[in-house]
Amino acid sequence: MTPEQFEDIRSYTDEEIPAAMEYFVNDETSISLARLVLPDKSDDEIKDLLRSIKTTDEFQRTMMTRFVRLITSTTMKGVDTQGFNYLEKNKAYLFTGNHRDITLDAFILQMYMYENGLDTCNISFGDNLILNKTIEVFSKSNKMFKVLRSQNVRELAQNSQHLSDYIRYLIRENKSVWIAQRNGRTKDGNDKTDHGLISMFMMSGDRTNLVSNLVELNITPISTSYEYEPCAMMKARESYLKERDGVYVKKPMEDMDSIVSGIKKKKGTMNIAICPTITYDELKQYEGADKHEIIKAVADMIDERIYANYRLYPNNYIAYDWLSGTSTFKKYYTQDDKDVFKAYCDKIFSKLYEELGSEAEPRFTEILLGIYAIPVNNKFFTTK
Repeated sequence: MTPEQFEDIRSYTDEEIPAAMEYFVNDETSISLARLVLPDKSDDEIKDLLRSIKTTDEFQRTMMTRFVRLITSTTMKGVDTQGFNYLEKNKAYLFTGNHRDITLDAFILQMYMYENGLDTCNISFGDNLILNKTIEVFSKSNKMFKVLRSQNVRELAQNSQHLSDYIRYLIRENKSVWIAQRNGRTKDGNDKTDHGLISMFMMSGDRTNLVSNLVELNITPISTSYEYEPCAMMKARESYLKERDGVYVKKPMEDMDSIVSGIKKKKGTMNIAICPTITYDELKQYEGADKHEIIKAVADMIDERIYANYRLYPNNYIAYDWLSGTSTFKKYYTQDDKDVFKAYCDKIFSKLYEELGSEAEPRFTEILLGIYAIPVNNKFFTTK
């Protein structure tokens, strides 16, 4: 495999970064965004700084770490991390994570990899989110690569093979990758790995030994949680309307609204847990097994690690007890916690009922609370 094969989806090489920075220098939207992270610099100083950036690592160090720190300092109480000690320097991993926010899950991971002295990873990014030239240049400068959306079965097969080849190419080039455990963000709080994702991983590499095929990728689950779920209202609304109408059609720019909302909304504390890598010793029992048995085993391992390492907050326990009509987890929260979470939910309920009508109340309440309650069920009550 060669880089030329992936021209349509790959991120920028270091050689392409100066031209990308020159694009930003001449793009008013880019300069406006740069002012947010460099408020103490004049426009000329910002342009000089951008022109000084020559590699993707310099772009991330100079611009992205400032951007992420701005978000975490203004919209979060803090970020807790675990498991970075599992990662070896100069080793590539295929991070397979639960997906709660369109951009922040991976962006914040990138910053903490950098702060832990690790090479940052390449990030998968749906091509439906490439809404204009500025977003395209930004994403490719930030080690982001396109996941091509498929219009039919034939395209799905071609795009899956292409994506699988590129991921394995990056791993073999000793470059880590982040990809969500399923297509799109978790809308209902149920972090469940799509078996099709594992099948896609297998499409490249050694097709005669599927265990070795997967072990080569160093699949490493990541469990990400937020005290206050990014875009909870938008997620619950989409889930409700899709259930009610049988289909949900996004409005133009709705994905961009979700990105902006996820960045700007208060999120409380965030937790990122790097889980242990899936090893040959765990998979060797499946050598010679049916492909679907191997896929299920790997998906279950990812899910179990994500559930076990998911940080639960008082809001999660409150939502579980509220939905179940019990006090099972009352020792994990106070009355003040309940009052704050209820006020948060009531604010969302009032906005949505105004739009959707009072008939939405029982089901919408279940959906919103489920975003917080289902992780409790997964952690304590889910079995294979």
